[in-house]
Amino acid sequence: MNWTLIKAVIKARRHGLLRLVPATEATRLDCLKEACGKCCMNLGSPVVTPAESEHIDEQFIDSKDGAMFIKSKNSVCCLLDEGLCTIYANRPRGCIEYPWYNIGGRLYYDSGCPGIKHDTDQRPNPKDIQPFENFFAGAPKPVVWLIKKICIRQL
Repeated sequence: MNWTLIKAVIKARRHGLLRLVPATEATRLDCLKEACGKCCMNLGSPVVTPAESEHIDEQFIDSKDGAMFIKSKNSVCCLLDEGLCTIYANRPRGCIEYPWYNIGGRLYYDSGCPGIKHDTDQRPNPKDIQPFENFFAGAPKPVVWLIKKICIRQL
């Protein structure tokens, strides 16, 4: 699990994602959906809660280290079909919240997301975003610490 996770982070970084920046200015998301799909094709396996798993066919869910994830192949979500999410209405919370991250109570965004715009302020409250660590359920704390160090862009 840990090696798969590290490889997924490296792939995402190679494709310009997981470049987390504090959301300190007017920022909004204008998701490009099927015209992009960059997150779905590079961020791999979102965590799924038991409640979320009820809306997803079990063949698409993998369990590791006491956590459930959407299956992926080479960090590409298995629920994509011709660039579209096949469960968009019931996608996991992590997919809904992307590109926003709550790190230590501060709001960050993935500056690699092509849908990020800085023309109006539509930032969510960080309290409404799950903690960053939830994206890496089952991963040891040192691995999550390393991922934070890799992904947070120092300004």
